[in-house]
Amino acid sequence: GVVEFVGRVDQQVKVRGFRIELGEVEAVLARHGSVSRVAVVVREDRPGDRRLVAYVVAAQGGDAVDVAELRRFAGEVLPEFMVPSAVVVLGVLPLTGNGKL
Repeated sequence: GVVEFVGRVDQQVKVRGFRIELGEVEAVLARHGSVSRVAVVVREDRPGDRRLVAYVVAAQGGDAVDVAELRRFAGEVLPEFMVPSAVVVLGVLPLTGNGKL
């Protein structure tokens, strides 16, 4: 007779009052030619200050990712509240043995 809410099963998050689907942000960033892999997460480095952060891997054989250009590209498609506050360029995304982030 007890219902327990254990969280969302989708990847929708709430940041500054807006509901954001992380996969939607990832899909836009992944369309940029300089990006091969992307993961977007919510970071709360200071209590109550939740921000979107994108972790990206440069496309193979491509030049380094221009972070300002990538944020501008995202801003052309996404509303401002969905554009990641920070973009971190990594050599590879950390994956488990099963290939999960």
